[in-house]
Amino acid sequence: MRAITRLETVLIILLVVLAVIATYGWLRTPAPVTPTAPTAPVAERVYYVPILDKWMTHSEIVAEIRKEGKVVIADWTYGGLVETFHVPAFKQYVKKQYGVDIEVTWVGTQEPEAIISSVLMALGAGKAPPYDVVAIEAPYFFRALKANAVEPVIYIGNPLMNNLRYVNPFFMQYQPHGVIFQAIDTAGMLINTEKAGWIKDYRDLADPRLKGHVLLPTPGTVHFANFLVNLALALGKDYKNPGEMKEVIEFAAAKIHPNVLRYTVSEAEIMELLERGEAWAVAWWWYLAPVEAAKGYPVARVAQPQGSVFVPGIAWIPRKVEHPVLAQIFINFLMSPEFWFALDFPQYRESKEDFLMLHQNLLNDTNFNLLPDWIKPMYANVYPYPLDKMFQWYVIPDYDYIEQHTEEWSSLYRQLTGVRG
Repeated sequence: MRAITRLETVLIILLVVLAVIATYGWLRTPAPVTPTAPTAPVAERVYYVPILDKWMTHSEIVAEIRKEGKVVIADWTYGGLVETFHVPAFKQYVKKQYGVDIEVTWVGTQEPEAIISSVLMALGAGKAPPYDVVAIEAPYFFRALKANAVEPVIYIGNPLMNNLRYVNPFFMQYQPHGVIFQAIDTAGMLINTEKAGWIKDYRDLADPRLKGHVLLPTPGTVHFANFLVNLALALGKDYKNPGEMKEVIEFAAAKIHPNVLRYTVSEAEIMELLERGEAWAVAWWWYLAPVEAAKGYPVARVAQPQGSVFVPGIAWIPRKVEHPVLAQIFINFLMSPEFWFALDFPQYRESKEDFLMLHQNLLNDTNFNLLPDWIKPMYANVYPYPLDKMFQWYVIPDYDYIEQHTEEWSSLYRQLTGVRG
């Protein structure tokens, strides 16, 4: 019998191993196959978007922004800062929040009458208005509201305007039609604190110590009418009562006119006379106080306890605008710390002149900490802080009534004093 060779031995062992493996595979119960479940779609939160009257996801809102592509703002000129700050800041805001590049047209003007007229004319002709957002003086907002030309979409809860939740209630008193975006534009009194720090209200303009040192607005202007209304408030008179208003005008003519250095509505002239120390008391606009104080002049505003005429800017959205989503997002931007504190533009925070042109309110008291350090020590002397002071200091009058009676009041004042203008 032949002996098994070494190669044959190795082959026999391999066959045995393979047989064992095969037997195990036949006898083993196969593991059940688990079917792969289909991937469930990720649910997106939806938001109700006013004007469009739609429930939309964030992705759909982004698509709508991309589709609109631009927005047209009617506002003031802000001393030439629109192109260098306002427009770039809003573009950056939209890019950061929604990832979309947009175009912004900012129609800066100091002629709000032209803005409101063009809006009302367009809507009257059945056309879209030329501006998506209007942010101008309060009297023109009320005119638009009376003409049913305002979209009622500016309210706390609008998902495109989350910033409204964080602002002082004073700014929101006209929701859902508009939002006040200023806290200082009062037709009020400015004083030289070194020469006339004792002035408390408009009645004090009759004090003989002020002879030759009072500046009043030119009769015939709305500024002069606001001066008379502020005097009426100080005297406890009703400016809508013809008899009482006659008494106010007679008081001004007999007792304040003798102290007047000049009647003017030239801000350059007002600033010059304040800085030269010739004007000790000025019936003008409060926003000039921080400008002069920052330059080192002893100028402050007087918050008379009876209140002063408030003529703030109010932002609103006309009906039938062409870019409604971006219009609402702009309102959100307008009421944001990014805008009022130039958070992403540090060069404007450190420039006193630029920051005072840009900054007009805190939005809420906790934002005081966001201010540049240089303005904090003087802030409460020229701005309302805490912001609840706005409810005490400001009177929002019947602007339409004042406009209708400006010439009548001015005519009587001219007759009594012989002042021209």
